[in-house]
Amino acid sequence: MKWLRYTLSSLVLSSALALAGCGGNSEPEPSADPIADDEIVDLGDLIQQDQDAAAAAEVVGDPATLLAEGKKQGDKVRSDVAAVMSFIKEAAQGEPARKGVTADGRAYAQWVKTIQGAEITFSAVRMTQDRLRYLVQGKASDGAKKPLLTGIFVKKGPKTGGGRFHVNLSNVSDLYNAPGADGSVHFWFANHKGDKRGRRIAYLNVVRRDDPQMQKVNYGADLVRLVGVGGRFRSVGVGDVIPDLPGNEAIGLRILWKAGEGGRAVAAVASLGPDAKLLGTAHECWDKEGLRSAYKDDNPSNDETNPDEGDLAMCAGFAEEAPPDQADVNENGQDTDPELDALLEESGAMDIDAAEADAADAIGQ
Repeated sequence: MKWLRYTLSSLVLSSALALAGCGGNSEPEPSADPIADDEIVDLGDLIQQDQDAAAAAEVVGDPATLLAEGKKQGDKVRSDVAAVMSFIKEAAQGEPARKGVTADGRAYAQWVKTIQGAEITFSAVRMTQDRLRYLVQGKASDGAKKPLLTGIFVKKGPKTGGGRFHVNLSNVSDLYNAPGADGSVHFWFANHKGDKRGRRIAYLNVVRRDDPQMQKVNYGADLVRLVGVGGRFRSVGVGDVIPDLPGNEAIGLRILWKAGEGGRAVAAVASLGPDAKLLGTAHECWDKEGLRSAYKDDNPSNDETNPDEGDLAMCAGFAEEAPPDQADVNENGQDTDPELDALLEESGAMDIDAAEADAADAIGQ
């Protein structure tokens, strides 16, 4: 399935982000209570480093290929989020440069720091008692402040809750010359429960500035982490990756795992053009060491280099997972996880619409 690994990898951005944030509520009641330290969110194990997968071979008993691809994609998403939240954490160290109450009676705090050679302003304003808008701005060469990150944090406990952040890749790239892309990244999260965490990230209409074709790529990834137990990861990239076919293609990956036992994955490539159809799938299982225990794909020309082997009926307690197809995937590149939907709903993250998360009001000006 080298064709599958290539197309999956081709849809994932190669550079980590630098920045991100959160936004406001519709017609909220103003609150002038001062902004406290426990209202700066900490994503904890949603952004911790996972173990890297070894280079994957293609036979039973060697490192699992789809597991390696999933870890690679998952770590790319994780590193983007980690870079964002590390930036906010750095910006909000110490006392704010300014704090007070806005003209409409909302408490705000504002930090101004030089980070990676650029002047950054991080502002937080209380929209209601448990909702805060974050705004990260970067000072451009002409002195203008440009929004790099916007969004909303819905607080459920100290530094925990739910939220939706948007990152303006164009402004970030203009300021830092990295990651060298235009478009936006949307990030939802829920970390309010002790036994379960979730995140969703979507790269929307992202164009690499060094791409001569200026191809717009969408990529989405869902993660549900059951603390100390295991979890699920789903990702989908959407783009015109097979030039001979009309329209876009979706490349999807679903992974389930249990700590100390192993897991299983299924990958699929589907056409989203006029003749929408599933083009190919692959299934794989692995043991607690991450070594392949079973594999099957529906590419007959692949049998010599990557033969079907082992028993796929039950792996680490998981029955065979259905592959995503064109009916499960939207043009934004998201194969959404129903349990994550429910978790985000409970956290308040799903109450934040795109306009609220995009709001970049000047705070305390």
